[in-house]
Amino acid sequence: MTVYSHSRLSCYEQCPQKFKLQYIDKIETEEEQSIEAFLGIRVHETLEKLYRDLSHQKMNRLEELLEFFTSEWRTNWTDDIIIVNQDYQADNYLNMGRKYLSDYYHRYHPFDQGRTVALEENIKITLDEEGRYKIQGYIDRLTETRDGYYEIHDYKTNSRLPLAEYLRTDRQLALYMIGVKHLYPDVKDVRLVWHFLKFDKEIDSTRTDQELSQLKKDTIQLIDTIEQDERFEAHPGFLCDWCEYHSYCPQWSHLHLIQEKPANEYLQDPGVVLINQYAEIKSAQKRANLQWDAELEKLEEAIVSFAEKQHCDVVFGSKNKVRITDSEKYAFPGKNTKERVQLETVLQKYGRLEEVSQLDTTALGKILQEKQWESEVQDAIQKYVEIEHKKRLYLSKIKD
Repeated sequence: MTVYSHSRLSCYEQCPQKFKLQYIDKIETEEEQSIEAFLGIRVHETLEKLYRDLSHQKMNRLEELLEFFTSEWRTNWTDDIIIVNQDYQADNYLNMGRKYLSDYYHRYHPFDQGRTVALEENIKITLDEEGRYKIQGYIDRLTETRDGYYEIHDYKTNSRLPLAEYLRTDRQLALYMIGVKHLYPDVKDVRLVWHFLKFDKEIDSTRTDQELSQLKKDTIQLIDTIEQDERFEAHPGFLCDWCEYHSYCPQWSHLHLIQEKPANEYLQDPGVVLINQYAEIKSAQKRANLQWDAELEKLEEAIVSFAEKQHCDVVFGSKNKVRITDSEKYAFPGKNTKERVQLETVLQKYGRLEEVSQLDTTALGKILQEKQWESEVQDAIQKYVEIEHKKRLYLSKIKD
């Protein structure tokens, strides 16, 4: 079975069609790199250098690290790197990276918080006893703080701080935790540490054995879903604009085809012609429906008026008849209004609020209509209720 990774699993969760194009069809694209991704790579390289040199008893000065970072930035920079926000230039992001590294350096110097065990370590995780389900990934930095106590460090250059629930349920580092506990038999506990460099903030978490066991089951189930998928349906959304497989995806391939055509050929494309015709007819249908709805409303009002004058409930035509019924609907004060609060207070006073699920107005209307409560309660809330009468018409054939 395929050896999966967190990024591969996330790709499927994001869009099964993208997963198919990338990992099954293995379509090669001219992958465009964003400035955010470029910044993240250069920062990771610099922090790796910091700790690798430390393991060789070399303490870099901050100026040396910033010089290394800037040099790697200049060397690897190309004009193909995408900057979506046109308000900023490449140097703005370069200076952001320098700020991230400076803040980190001042926060942790002299970097004696633990012994570095591994840097950019490839780790393989087995999820089942038979060894069929495997995950691999790279740990930014693994440290041992004291005998048997390990920390998995991950550097983030995100522009936003994630919610606490995200950190509690983050799959990547939790999977790495499974691998570390298997790889190092002396493990007593493992701490997961995220460094959000933009905010100069460290956030940590951990997982219980029960949570890790459940994670294994969930990940195996996800892998089974991927392996059994035969359709790999696309999940179109806002991320499509940044997808490198845009032109290959059945959701967007026709758009790419017609965009490449001159204007005169574009309008003659069979697909464009069909959709334009379809849209025109649907629009005409909507206008006609609105017209017919207005005509029907006038006729219904006339039929109700006729029935009331004739004191009858059914009006007959030559081949059809219309039966008229009268229904009641309870209208209650709107949410967040003073009257709504007062109504809830009355219901609470009589111990009835829970029966209507914190004022489920549909349930309350049914109770009032069927007179399920004592008259005292019904009378107390009656001033907050309006009864709307509505005539309903049912058309049917006249039996011969």
